[in-house]
Amino acid sequence: MRDDANEHLLREGIDGPFGPPPEEYLYRCPACGEEALINEEIVDGTVGRLKFDGEYKGGMPTLPCPGCEGDTMEFIEEDG
Repeated sequence: MRDDANEHLLREGIDGPFGPPPEEYLYRCPACGEEALINEEIVDGTVGRLKFDGEYKGGMPTLPCPGCEGDTMEFIEEDG
């Protein structure tokens, strides 16, 4: 008789205890050329703040740029 309690399960396709890793979106500043991968939680937080302030216009929000320190970082669609 086999002891199934001690058998190791295949972990392929199973996410960690907190789900899959967050997505990252490519943002680029048209003013200074700075590029960054922005975590989806940052984008979601910015959308939430804009909705709370009544300033959300839909789509991906413009984010602050660490290079030129203006609200100029724009979402760039990745090809592929």
